[in-house]
Amino acid sequence: MIVDSKIIKKAKEKLGDRNADIMADLFQVDKWDSKNKKGCCPFHNENTPSFIYNPKGQYFKCFGCGVTKDIIDAYMYSGKSYLEACKCLFDEVEINYPINELFVKTKSSYKYPHAELPLTQDCQARKYLNLRKISDKTIDTVGIKQDNNGNIAFEFYDANSVLTMVRYRPSHKVNKEAGEMKAWCQKDSDTSAILYRMDKINPSQPLIITEGEIDCLSVVESGLSNCVSVPMGSQNLHWIEECFDWLEQFDTIIICGDNDEPGIKMRKEAISRLGSWRCKYVKIPDYFEDSSGKHKIKDANEVLYYMGAEALRNLILNADEAEVSSVINVSDIEDVDINEIDGVETGITELDHSLMRLFYGTLTVISGKPGAGKTSFLSQLICQSLEQDITPFFFSREMPNYLQRSWLYSIMAGPSYMEKHETTNGTEYYTVDKDIKEKINNYYNKKWFLYRDDASNKLDDIMISMENCLRKYGCKLFILDNLMTIDIGSDADSELKKQTETINQLIAFAIKWQCAVVLVCHPRKMAAGEDVGIYDLSGTANIINLAHRSLSLRRIDNEKESSNYNVKLTIIKDRLFGRSNKHIDLYYDVPSRRFYTNNNEYNYHYRWEKENKLQTKNLDNIHFTEQKDNSEEEVYGDIF
Repeated sequence: MIVDSKIIKKAKEKLGDRNADIMADLFQVDKWDSKNKKGCCPFHNENTPSFIYNPKGQYFKCFGCGVTKDIIDAYMYSGKSYLEACKCLFDEVEINYPINELFVKTKSSYKYPHAELPLTQDCQARKYLNLRKISDKTIDTVGIKQDNNGNIAFEFYDANSVLTMVRYRPSHKVNKEAGEMKAWCQKDSDTSAILYRMDKINPSQPLIITEGEIDCLSVVESGLSNCVSVPMGSQNLHWIEECFDWLEQFDTIIICGDNDEPGIKMRKEAISRLGSWRCKYVKIPDYFEDSSGKHKIKDANEVLYYMGAEALRNLILNADEAEVSSVINVSDIEDVDINEIDGVETGITELDHSLMRLFYGTLTVISGKPGAGKTSFLSQLICQSLEQDITPFFFSREMPNYLQRSWLYSIMAGPSYMEKHETTNGTEYYTVDKDIKEKINNYYNKKWFLYRDDASNKLDDIMISMENCLRKYGCKLFILDNLMTIDIGSDADSELKKQTETINQLIAFAIKWQCAVVLVCHPRKMAAGEDVGIYDLSGTANIINLAHRSLSLRRIDNEKESSNYNVKLTIIKDRLFGRSNKHIDLYYDVPSRRFYTNNNEYNYHYRWEKENKLQTKNLDNIHFTEQKDNSEEEVYGDIF
């Protein structure tokens, strides 16, 4: 549940200077001067009062350590959740604002976990956290628990204060070499990509995001309580889409990830999706040197351990602003090995050998004559992106959503699971068994997205949807099929200009969000057997000129060209490697709609099959066993 910030502000104003006295009591402020509204800060050790109330903003600011707290923070400091704190404030000033979702379980079929045991004073969990410099005060304030075996239990409550997940870790240093598990979730309960401590967060304050629960405790130990941690490690970013609406409340977000390659990658991706305009990031120092030697530092807890709470607090309060994405200091540009640039592989061996992959930050244009197989090629690209854990977005006006889904299922199932049927008039067609469809659907649920048939085809609306899907669902591959079906706001006089603007917009989107964009453009009318070339696309020449890569597909006339292949794929232009007019011949399997060049590609088994522990089966490929007959050519021509 999200509480209206305007109502909270109104309640604070109605409370007036009573804010200060209530907060001083809840924070247990030493040397409280009720007349001058100041006292000693409860979040760091001091003898001279520097915790001073600001009546205009209705908050306390410490001029010693820099922390800022309001009455919501004060109620939460006393043990309440955010929603409970809001309720206390509204009750105090008699504002009738219903907190209807407090403690409400909103997931109907979800297996909620059970609460774990409180820590005793001399338990191993408490002792281990103390060794990590987490004080008893922080342990008790946050509410750390333990299981029957003495493992530390971190309880994840959702925004409604409902216990939704429990994660555990041993209450000692993890022995990775011995294969000891670092963390696991509660058995016989479901998991959810929510943030640890999100129920204890004040949206009016900057949100601090750490990579692990103990790092989160370390930040709280430093006096900054508006801190959460990601649920499943740095490389799992599903928390962004799961908590998207909740995250939208914050004006400032500070990323405090680990000082290693995965942590830096998580930081960059999170800043991109959460918005660089509101994000900052903490630079964890590489080393700390003292009289005992030089210590390598990786995360917030190690900063706390070696350098102390004040040092950690200062690092966070002085976090660096995320870079302005439109400029870069030339001196900061790093050399890049092109082999290390992320992107999407097509799954076609020879094409991937030539292109390496469809790199993030690039626009690829695909063209081809009618019947050349563009829809199959794009559908197979979607399936291959899922195999690489890359979430795709597909805009198509070539066929309705339900039919596009059917094509995706055919490619995912492959020749092993296609069933042949025949109509009463003798027409052959192929389907995927209902049980197989269900397995595919369940495995890829919320991992692939088609633009709705009834949604606007205006370019601006499509690009808004693309950005929303990138930020909420993590989409990194965007396919637009095709340019002619997109309303780019042109008339007869401005069409070529608008096309150029559209290409530039798509390139800018790919670069800004570091994703791969594929645009389908139709060619002009051409003679049979002609390959689409650099000057053959319908519309402005800038489509090819501006795109990073351009590919085309053409149906092969088997008799005239004395070829057993079905389609010729041409790399018209590849700006990244300086290639042009490279041809790759492809086979096409009618039942499964797969393109392939060898048996491995023909019999490729996607992960849904492996995860469902189905017995792998390979079929003989007609192209490598005997010549195709004319009857298959007829079916190919009908449905390709």
